[in-house]
Amino acid sequence: MRTWPDCSISAMHDRAIYAQVAALHIASIDRGFLPQLGPRFLTLLYEAMDADPRSILIVEVEQGKVAGFVSGGVGLKHVYRALLGRLPSVVWSLLPALLSPRKIFRIAEILLHARSEEAPDLPAAELFSIAVAPFARGTGCAQKLYLALCRHFRDQGILSFKIVVGRDLGPAHAFYRKMGAEPVSEVEIHADQASTIYVQQNRD
Repeated sequence: MRTWPDCSISAMHDRAIYAQVAALHIASIDRGFLPQLGPRFLTLLYEAMDADPRSILIVEVEQGKVAGFVSGGVGLKHVYRALLGRLPSVVWSLLPALLSPRKIFRIAEILLHARSEEAPDLPAAELFSIAVAPFARGTGCAQKLYLALCRHFRDQGILSFKIVVGRDLGPAHAFYRKMGAEPVSEVEIHADQASTIYVQQNRD
């Protein structure tokens, strides 16, 4: 068990934790396409993310319940490739979504083409997702998780990372600015989904 102040991180969490993380993602991060794929797929995704040495899943647990989580790493393509190695499980998890041709196309896009770099001068490392359960909001949990990710990246020699934030997500913009991240550019990752890219300098 590796430990940072105020956050516990294990090399691999158990499947019940991944399921709670998936449910919290769907409840708290309702923008974008991933929540539409359902809890079974997201459970597999976070398990693969936790297992990949180029990414990390940091989870704060209080009395057996996930209070919050943050994930990050150096690109998701390795995570998606790992999922392709578990294709039967992935197909089973996606059965409801496979009834929609549009979703089938988007699933293939996600699994075969992880999000490309928006510009060559941006950091390779990225905060993938962060969420805090309602019962833990206002307690400083989000800040603890964010700082734990910063420390993890510094331990890996990563001195800056990017965060992609939907343009209309006001509270998220306020949080990242408070934590010291600076907006550097705008991007449209999917049609009609404009986002701001922040860069967090990650030095002591």
